[in-house]
Amino acid sequence: MAMQTEITMNTITAGTFCWNEMATGDTQTASDFYCALFGWEATKDDCCGMDYTVFKKDGHPVGGMMAMDDNWPADTPSHWGSYIAVDDVDATAEKITACGGTLCCGPQDAGEEGRFAVMTDPTGATISIFKGGDGKNAWGHGAFCWNELLTTDMDVAGVFYEKMFGWNAQASHTSEEPYAVFMNGEAWAGGMMNMHWEGKPSWLGYVSVADVDMTTSKAIELGATVCVEPADIPGIGRFSVFTDPVGSTIAVFTGLSECCGDSCG
Repeated sequence: MAMQTEITMNTITAGTFCWNEMATGDTQTASDFYCALFGWEATKDDCCGMDYTVFKKDGHPVGGMMAMDDNWPADTPSHWGSYIAVDDVDATAEKITACGGTLCCGPQDAGEEGRFAVMTDPTGATISIFKGGDGKNAWGHGAFCWNELLTTDMDVAGVFYEKMFGWNAQASHTSEEPYAVFMNGEAWAGGMMNMHWEGKPSWLGYVSVADVDMTTSKAIELGATVCVEPADIPGIGRFSVFTDPVGSTIAVFTGLSECCGDSCG
């Protein structure tokens, strides 16, 4: 049974991923690409007075995009970022240093939407925390369904996220490469794997699609560059990874079950 086609809105609990957001200096090219690829609709939103876009699928918000202006370092590449829901942004931010991470952007308001902060884990991967919004998260084809940490030290990263969010990192044997699943209570929160390539540790977001192969082919036609060709995850589903025309990396996934992702275990 494949993952559901229609978008629904699920309740967000603390310790789960609640938002995926892109930062780029070329919002028009990025918007054209993702709207054509996933059928998203791009809606301008006045968030904290910045140039911000909300991507929607069937009228439901599935992700965001901010324009990188002159205040960003010139060498900052386009990228997707991930947000984790917490009960108290300020209290959670106070734990970051003691847990081994670094606070990059201290707690601040995101307009009327809520409050957030940004940190890097001990291996260098950036992640954000958030409290606010309507407490709902999109689920279904065209929405983000999984977030995965690509890191140089799974042991160090695992301890950090367990301390920060109360997760439990459990070894998984679905691939030849070492892999762990972060459990948030009984629910899957995200994944983690060792990098066997050069690059900076980061979180990778996966979007649910009906057909990974067709979506990957379409992405190539629209200007994407494939990083990982479509491949099976035994007993789980099928995925691929590619870089979009502005240089951001994203993955797509088709599950064998409706319960493959970050909203159920």
